[in-house]
Amino acid sequence: MEPKTTQNLFNDYFTNSIHKLILLCSAFFYKKVSSTLFKIALVFVLIFLTANSYSQSCKATLQVEKNRFTQSVRPEGTSYTMQILNSGASNSTYTLGSLNVNSNCSNSDGTSSSANVNLNITFSDMSQNSITEISLSPGETTSFMANVTIPFGTIVNKWNCTEITATSTTCTSYKVSTILHTLVSDPNQE
Repeated sequence: MEPKTTQNLFNDYFTNSIHKLILLCSAFFYKKVSSTLFKIALVFVLIFLTANSYSQSCKATLQVEKNRFTQSVRPEGTSYTMQILNSGASNSTYTLGSLNVNSNCSNSDGTSSSANVNLNITFSDMSQNSITEISLSPGETTSFMANVTIPFGTIVNKWNCTEITATSTTCTSYKVSTILHTLVSDPNQE
């Protein structure tokens, strides 16, 4: 007997729905069901199947390793170890992106974000090769680095909030994100 997981429960539900659709189709062909009822049922089934396949194929989780989403950055830069999991039902490629979201975040120490600074973010694999996207099989997890550097002339002892995103190329409207909180440390105080 299979364990009761959401995937197994869905498969049972899906099998039952298909069985009912077959019965409805056979009843329609024997003129026991009106064409209006048949058309409504068919539209409902098609919408359900489309929505469910979309939701099953595009699911992911993006997080910072060990939930270390707050760091300080020195003049030479710092890196966050990120992890992405494809929890969908199909292969997917995710385009990586970053956005300074200083006006829409709360600093880790509670200070106002109005004086936050912008930082530069690049991505690399764990071997330090530059990357812009990651391809994953269903259930696969991989780690990558979000590398933070300080633009010349940036004020020290200021925070930055950066949203890291992974946008599916399979389902272009699907993306996952997390926020990094980075303090630009003063090298003279270390």
